[in-house]
Amino acid sequence: MSKLLNQYKELKKEDASSIYLFRVGIFYNILNEDAKLINEKLGLKITDLGPSIFKCGFPVSQLDKYIILLNEKKIKYKVIDNLQNSNINDYMKNIEIKKILNRISNIDMNNTTFQQAFNTLLDIQNKLKKLE
Repeated sequence: MSKLLNQYKELKKEDASSIYLFRVGIFYNILNEDAKLINEKLGLKITDLGPSIFKCGFPVSQLDKYIILLNEKKIKYKVIDNLQNSNINDYMKNIEIKKILNRISNIDMNNTTFQQAFNTLLDIQNKLKKLE
């Protein structure tokens, strides 16, 4: 966290008017005064990490949603992404695969026609091809 905190302080020196969204694993973290502002404006819960260190955040899969909210509230922000894109791509593929598996597990085999089963398999196959 100290490395991230140092980067936050350096960025705030360069542009104190921006809120910084730091990607850490599968989350975006917002620190200190930025976290307090986001808590006030968007209602994200703040976590106290120690003396004068606060954070709030959201999953990377929700970035588009929060960008819309930040823009609506006219909050200036910058996304700081120090990780390789393959990590987020793997995470997003995992979410899509879980949706497909959930869909399969919820099929009512006693009330599914052959045509419905074929259409479901075709749709799943097309979604899996897009994930490659």
